[in-house]
Amino acid sequence: MNKKAQMSSPFSYIFALIIGGIVFMFLIGFAYKFIALSGALSAAETVTALNDEFAAFSVSESAEKIINYGSSFDFTVFEGKITSEGQSQVIGEIIYAPYEIQGKDLYVATRSLEMPYRVGNLFYLSDGSVIYILVYDSNTEEVVEELTDSYSAIPSNFPREAFSITQVASNIEELSQLTASYDQVRFVFFTSYDNVIDDIQSNFVNYDILKVESSDDEYNFGQVEYSDGEEVVYLGYPMLIGAIVSFNAYSYNYNFDLVMGKLSSVTNVYYDKSKFISARKPECDYNSIKTTLSNYKSLANQEEVSYNSYSTKIEQVESANDGLGGDCPEIF
Repeated sequence: MNKKAQMSSPFSYIFALIIGGIVFMFLIGFAYKFIALSGALSAAETVTALNDEFAAFSVSESAEKIINYGSSFDFTVFEGKITSEGQSQVIGEIIYAPYEIQGKDLYVATRSLEMPYRVGNLFYLSDGSVIYILVYDSNTEEVVEELTDSYSAIPSNFPREAFSITQVASNIEELSQLTASYDQVRFVFFTSYDNVIDDIQSNFVNYDILKVESSDDEYNFGQVEYSDGEEVVYLGYPMLIGAIVSFNAYSYNYNFDLVMGKLSSVTNVYYDKSKFISARKPECDYNSIKTTLSNYKSLANQEEVSYNSYSTKIEQVESANDGLGGDCPEIF
């Protein structure tokens, strides 16, 4: 009996080690899964909180804010979704941003878009790693001033500077030193850059160039060409800012389609309103405003329309609405 007890003792010891090892491995695996799950929930909560910030911002026509998360974050922004640590959140707002945003401070801004009536708010994101250099000549100096120092300017919490083409040409090395602390320099030219492109290539490493063109003296409507040659149409300064902030033409056009969808819906509401009032005010002539709103809605549903076409239709809608008044209520 004693021999059997002595023989079983080593086996019991080995068995205990095996069971203990299995339990230990289980606890380690559980701990890792718990840590990963906690991180995922934290990321999901962070992105959801950001969505709440957009909702709060949407009541304002113009607002800016810096959100400090206390620790480093890493977002990607693509096709209406913000993703962090594998957790994605669909945002119900129109967001213009670089593809990847990292850091501890998130710069958020919004501008109201009116075409000519309010369509909604556009939102912009930045982590402060990209600086935007707006370059003008004598013909576009006032336009750039409007984009840097007015109610509809590029968000003041986004790194940005404005220089004349002469200043850029004569101080390219100083400009390179000024922007050296940023990860990327994005030049936005409101004039030809042919005479400075060689100097830019020689003095900057991580940069790209956007070219803004318009037949409108105030540049309210126009087109933006990205470094890869892709061109996009913008309608109003809020959309121009969106083009400047967007990382490429595809990202901008995704949001452009969202804007057109909202424009179509809002225009349809005003069209129905014009029919409603017209039926109750037979003494008033609402034919003009109904026709222009109908044509405007059709334009918003078309693809590859020139910015001049939008400009013309918006002017017609404004004119038809301004022709009302008094006993014939305006539509917007």
